[in-house]
Amino acid sequence: MTEQALCLPIGAVERETRVSKELLRMWERRYGFPAPQRDEAGDRLYTHDDVDKLKLIRLLIDRGFRPGRLMGMSVSALRELQSGGSRPVPALPEARGPGEEALYLLQRRDAEALRRWFSQMLTEQGLRRFITQTLRQTNEAVGQAWQRGQLAIHEEHLYAELAHATLRQAVHQLYPLAQPPRIMLTTVPDEAHRLGLLMVEVMLRLEQCDLLSFGTEMPLADIAEAAIAHKVDIIALSFSGAYGTANAQHMLQGLASQLPARVQIWVGGAGVQGLQTLPDSVRVIQDLNLLGPAIADWRASRR
Repeated sequence: MTEQALCLPIGAVERETRVSKELLRMWERRYGFPAPQRDEAGDRLYTHDDVDKLKLIRLLIDRGFRPGRLMGMSVSALRELQSGGSRPVPALPEARGPGEEALYLLQRRDAEALRRWFSQMLTEQGLRRFITQTLRQTNEAVGQAWQRGQLAIHEEHLYAELAHATLRQAVHQLYPLAQPPRIMLTTVPDEAHRLGLLMVEVMLRLEQCDLLSFGTEMPLADIAEAAIAHKVDIIALSFSGAYGTANAQHMLQGLASQLPARVQIWVGGAGVQGLQTLPDSVRVIQDLNLLGPAIADWRASRR
């Protein structure tokens, strides 16, 4: 049996370690671990030693240790650290902004309180302000805490699901008369974050845009084919900070080359904030508050 035959694909590693595929790829880019082999098709393959180390890292992150500290440690050192006991969750100040409030409720493991808080903030602020202020701040706070190792993976997932459910329920109450432009909503391969995409969807629905939502992780060829088939004016893509600017730029160049000149690509999210050279058809939306003016500009140019 060959060495590769003993290795595990990324999906199996995700199930074994409960570390998501996207996080495995981010750690690979940022820390150099894991460093998987590749099969003939270019797919990642992980050794059983990789899996053992990843399980220890996940357990230690759940206890509050930072990923950057753990990645370069040996398995024996990780086991020694594991036997040293848990680290307490840091206390948060009583006066809390939206980001601190979300972190506080997550670290208390109080999912119902977080759900009620989301609902209360949405009711008090309305959809537009809830998205552009509260969710923007909580997304940033949760993302930074997760990268620092202050949140467990399951806590980040819980946050995303509760925020997504709150927005999805609100969207179902919106029945605007659809008007141009026709906008296709999706993400590129390996970009699984759907909360950012839903935030964009709600903002565009408030502008009465004609929307087609295709979910996440759509192959570039399929995005181009669907955009042409449905006579889409704009493709809206969301890139999280974990995706990486270089990867985002490569994807955008590849997608733009497959589209007719009339189709624009609008992109947003932390993963595109540092982009430099872009195809003419690509427009970076720096802030969700700028979506409304961008739609108004598009409509004015078609009159």
